Amino acid sequence: MNNIAYLFDLDGVVIDTETEYTKIWTEIGNKYIPHINNFAFQIKGSHIRNIYENYLSHLSDQEWDGVVSYIRDLGQKMNYTYIEGAKEFLQELKIKNHLTALVTSSDNNKLETLFTKLPEIQSFFNVIVSSDDNVKGKPEPDPYLLAAKKLNIEPEKCIVFEDAIAGIESGLAANMFVIALSTTHSVEQLRKYTPKVIPNFKNFCLNCI
Repeated sequence: MNNIAYLFDLDGVVIDTETEYTKIWTEIGNKYIPHINNFAFQIKGSHIRNIYENYLSHLSDQEWDGVVSYIRDLGQKMNYTYIEGAKEFLQELKIKNHLTALVTSSDNNKLETLFTKLPEIQSFFNVIVSSDDNVKGKPEPDPYLLAAKKLNIEPEKCIVFEDAIAGIESGLAANMFVIALSTTHSVEQLRKYTPKVIPNFKNFCLNCI
């Protein structure tokens, strides 16, 4: 299995922050685009530039800067905890010298905060792709393709772990095998995209794939 790379989304896959971010984006949606139902779930896993272009481009520069600052401030105050079993699975991959990547729509500012609160998490990944990398965001395949390029491995040899529809679409578009976590969407919704769905990483192992 050493010729396989393991690529992870962050929120809802490695760390348990989806409930907090759902509250934040629901509040933003209710304030600026109340006519759109379930806004927080529609933008799950999306690059912040895509969220702006698709939903919030009518805001003034000052309003949008306020939204970004609000999200960033709350992210710095947030408590970060691992999805059940995630830390143990990442430790197993590290011990066995498997290639790994973190592929997230979060920016480097948030990652710095995360690495301060959970300093060991950075050591679990050989490469990191964030929203500050100059590529199109999820659901486009570019973030996962960039991770594969940095790892010097073919996309077909990559396994992606995702919870958001945009992220799953990104991994599939990159021609990678996707395992979905039902931390954000129902199992029924996720199986429309991939047959492999898990609740978390508890008791998950390399031989389970």
